This record gives sequence, structure tokens and C-alpha cells, in this order.
Amino acid sequence: MTAGAWTQRKPVLAGIRLSTFELVIAVALLALSAYLLVGGLATSWATGSGLMNGAGLAVGRDFTMFWSASVLALEGNAGSVYDLQLIRELQGSLTGVSDPAYPVWLYPPTGLLLVAPVSLLPYKASLVVWTVAGLGALGAVLWRMLRDPAAVVVLLLFPAVSLCLINGQSGVWLAALLGGGLVLLDRRPWLAGILLGVATVKPQMLLLVAPCLLLGRHWRAIGGLAATFLGMVALSVLVFGISAWAGFFDSVLGGVDILGQVRPLERMPSVFVAASLAGLGSGAATAVQVAVALLMLAAVGWLWLKRFPMAIRGSALLFAVPLVTPYSFDYDLAILTVAFAWLLLEGGRRGVLRREKVLLAVLWVAPIAGWLIANQTGVQLTPLILLACVWSVMRAPRIETASS
Repeated sequence: MTAGAWTQRKPVLAGIRLSTFELVIAVALLALSAYLLVGGLATSWATGSGLMNGAGLAVGRDFTMFWSASVLALEGNAGSVYDLQLIRELQGSLTGVSDPAYPVWLYPPTGLLLVAPVSLLPYKASLVVWTVAGLGALGAVLWRMLRDPAAVVVLLLFPAVSLCLINGQSGVWLAALLGGGLVLLDRRPWLAGILLGVATVKPQMLLLVAPCLLLGRHWRAIGGLAATFLGMVALSVLVFGISAWAGFFDSVLGGVDILGQVRPLERMPSVFVAASLAGLGSGAATAVQVAVALLMLAAVGWLWLKRFPMAIRGSALLFAVPLVTPYSFDYDLAILTVAFAWLLLEGGRRGVLRREKVLLAVLWVAPIAGWLIANQTGVQLTPLILLACVWSVMRAPRIETASS
């Protein structure tokens, strides 16, 4: 990424040339995305009885998990968040929904440091603050990159972002932390490391980040990440006690069937789940997952080793992140908004090939279409789309090697 991209004032979208047909498709996709957001929020947040919406689910859906974890943490019972039966019953008593959509707390105790305050406000007020603040944090990262309000609004309509808002999920927070860390990496490495260190509350989404930082020789960012992570671990022990970590290791890392506790699997765009839905056994699906993860480490790691421009190595990394972990959901794809932003900047500089436009249009609908297709056919196509995106970024014409 060139230094000029940081101070660019020309509207980013004005630099992307589209034919009339392409413009119609783009407008249609944005209209459908806006419809998804408005309709989804109206359905998920509209109160039917108490905190149950008209669809018989909790208002804010998955946010009940964060709220319940906060209640237990503030009561001094943080270790109980890993008691599957207790956390399920607590969510049910809160909302009246006996079968919550997100029935298990899978975050390490460091995650409790971030969600502990949410139950200090009434549930609905807390849900609004959680959602608006997360969206604002991601919007700030995109604004830092693009300096174009129209482009920021367009990217915030990405369906994966909408799924975060509809489901009360943390994907926008992860996108802000991970994306912000990468955006700041070259200019403010210590701050970048701190943001990435906080993002370790979802450690499965950083499996590829640490090796890339090492290959890219970003020592100060690595120092900031390590210091932040260790500091959060120490603080979590001080605040919540060692029992929380004991519960985490016993439950989450001790053999609980995570994929058996979450649903629907069709909403999980990981290689492991795609292979499982295709009929492979657990061992074979794991082998495929490991093979793809190693391929991504080799391909994306090479970009970081050679110090290609951040627009190239950063977007490739973000496309590859969901391919490396066996556990991710469609709302975790909100991290791709930052990749889209880099590609918009690159597209304005060098132009966008037709095949790239088609691929990005397909990726845009993948958070929804991938789930719907998998639900009807048992075929999860999103990992293939992400693989194609990594391939496309690596083949981008006129890639300029960044100076060491």
C-alpha cells in the first residue's frame, strides 16, 4: 500500500470503473444488502413477549450469551460460564427461550474482561450500545483507510456485518481489532500489536496472523501482541481467579464436542465443516483442513516474507484467516470488509479486471448464499470462494514489492 493511500481525499468509489450492466448489478446487491439489514433487525430485535421476538428467539439472539457471561462474571462466578447446562439455563431464564441459539461460551477468560460490563445496563440498552459501538469501531478503521464516507457506508452493508448486527455477535469487534491492527502495522507497530493482542480473545481467528508477523519481521508488533496477551491473561486470573481458566481448559479444550453444540453447521464457512458436510469422516475432514491451512501458510506467508504492499499481503491474509480455522461462522467474515477496502484502493490505482469484479460480487453474497446453498444441498461453497480470492490477490497484475 502506497503512502498516498493514507491521505487520499479523492472519493474512492469514483476511481472504480463499472459498465452500465456492472453498475446495475452493484446497485442491486447493495439494495438487497440494505433489505437484509433492515428486515433482519426488524425480525430479530422486535419484541414479541418479554425478550422473545416474534420468531420465538431471543431479542438480539446470540447476545444473550454475552449478557449471561457478564452476569456470571460480575457475580464472581466466572468459572461457571463453561458449565454448558448452567449457561443454557441462565439464557433461558433471561429470555424465556428454552433452546438458545448460541448455547455455549467458547471464549477464553480473557474474553470475559471485554464482556463483563455489558450486564451493567438493561438488556436492550446494552444490546444497542454493543452493536452501535462495534459498528462504529469498524467504521473508524474503514474511514482511516478510505477517507470516503460513501465507501465506508457501502462496506458496512456487507452481509457479514449485517449478520453481526442481527445476531448481536462480536464479528464487527473482531474485524475492527484485526483490521485495525493490520492497517496500523507499518506506521504504528506497537499500537497494532496491542489491537492484535486484544483480538486473541478469539484465538482461532489469529492462527495465521502470528506466523505472518514473524515472516514479515514485525518485531515491535509481535512484542505489543505478546505483552497485551500476557497482560490480559494475568488480569483475568487476578479478576476472575484461576477457576475460570480451569473451566476453559477442562471444557473447551478438554474434549467438549464444539461442533455438536453449535448449529446450524451450514453457517460455518470452514474447510473442516465443508468437508464434513460433503460426507467425509472426522479424520479425513481434519486432514483436508490441515492441508488447506498449510497451503495458506505457504502462500500468504510468502507474501509477508517478501514484504509485498500491505494492500496485497493484508487482504490475502484476511481472505485466508477463515480457511485456517475449523471453527468460524458467517458473521466472522466481517473481517473481509477491510480486505474489500484495500482492494478498492488498489482498484482505483490500477483498475479492476472483469474476473476480479465477478469474484468480489460472488464473495459479497457468500455470507448468505453460502449458508442457503449448504442448507439445501449440503455443499458449502464459501471456502472455495475464499481460496479463489487468495489466488486472485496473488495474481494481481503489476504487484509492486514494498521496500524493506
